[in-house]
Amino acid sequence: MNKIRFLRLQKAMKQDELAKIIHVSQSSLSGYENEKYEPDKKTLLQLAAYFGVSIDYLLGTDRTYAQQKNCCAKIPVYASLRSEPGPDNCGTILYFLNFEPHPEDSSEYFGILARGDLMEPRICHGDIAIAHRQTFVADGDVAVVQVANRNAGIIRVVTNRDGIMLLPYNPNRKMFFYTTKEIEELPVRILGKVIEFHGKC
Repeated sequence: MNKIRFLRLQKAMKQDELAKIIHVSQSSLSGYENEKYEPDKKTLLQLAAYFGVSIDYLLGTDRTYAQQKNCCAKIPVYASLRSEPGPDNCGTILYFLNFEPHPEDSSEYFGILARGDLMEPRICHGDIAIAHRQTFVADGDVAVVQVANRNAGIIRVVTNRDGIMLLPYNPNRKMFFYTTKEIEELPVRILGKVIEFHGKC
């Protein structure tokens, strides 16, 4: 994950809130987080001072901050989640969860609350899925998927040249199929690959 975005999410801040603090526009901050361009020295100093880290850490050349935190990051757990154009997700954050990736792993992770019975009996309503943020998965992987502007859900994914199948575990629920055209027009988005679950009990 981009270091600036990681630090901002740890404080549960929105982009516009941080942008005001460091005296830049929200579009500039978005560019930094998307790594389209780097902040200037003055902005780096303001970010480093605000978050209590070094400039080297912000630039990705120093892992001291992660080591001091025992490589444990706080990731957002969403009650609902929708991906919109731009870097930010729209959704309701339940809380931030301690998550410990591999020390050399700088990828982005998030949690999402399972809803409904599509994935029962393996994944139940109220369980928490931890996902690695990515836009593609292998066939048969469980993923966080958003269809049109609806809230994202947890489901298995199988793709072929004609489209994408979304397959519930629950034998009483039907599969969903979207053509290549529907994937583009609705759209159908893969937001992450599920890597582990935390049961509600």
